[in-house]
Amino acid sequence: MFHVNDLTDLKTLSESVELEFKLAQGVDGNGKLPEDFWRTYSAMANTRGGFVVLGVREKKGNFIVEGINDIATVKKQLFDIANNKKKVNVNLLADQHVQVVNIDSKLVIVVEIPTARREQKPIYLNNQPMTETYIRRHEGDCHCSEEQIKRMMAEQVEDSRDDRILPGFDFNDIDQDSLRKYRNLFAVAKPQHPWLELDLIDLLRNIGGWSKTATAERKALLLLVF
Repeated sequence: MFHVNDLTDLKTLSESVELEFKLAQGVDGNGKLPEDFWRTYSAMANTRGGFVVLGVREKKGNFIVEGINDIATVKKQLFDIANNKKKVNVNLLADQHVQVVNIDSKLVIVVEIPTARREQKPIYLNNQPMTETYIRRHEGDCHCSEEQIKRMMAEQVEDSRDDRILPGFDFNDIDQDSLRKYRNLFAVAKPQHPWLELDLIDLLRNIGGWSKTATAERKALLLLVF
């Protein structure tokens, strides 16, 4: 979850987390999902994931919370477009990824963009994988090179040691010391990341290291061997 109460929290978080601010005011000032949201969606999904805060103006490190008047309309636009294959090839968003937050008595929308799985990449726009695929570089969204896109496509069909179904295993089979060490390294790298408030199993699930199928447990330690 995204725990922010004021501008100070925003500034602190922006220094350590993949984070993007977009005004999302629209022509009438009531709120509209900005078109460039989808470039950021593609870039974050193809890189390490992140958060997009709608309703905040950022300029040279200064933050102004403008808020969104028509929250329902912007959320509807978000999910309608996310499910439109003509706009984006894969929808990674569910209800739990969209949060309405009150900052300085104004409502903003926080969208958590998960990292796409290997078999889902590349995440691209407008049915144009070779020209509309983005990755995150520093604080910006950049076009992927043709070589990067071809590599993602090739990896869709490659078997991976850390992505196999392992019948009969559950979370108790994961080395807890290794997982705690990984959490500590994650905390050093991103001390304000909201995932640090999760318990170990939820943290591992969020980073894509653990999932459960209907018939078997899948574990992926992501090389957490020290």
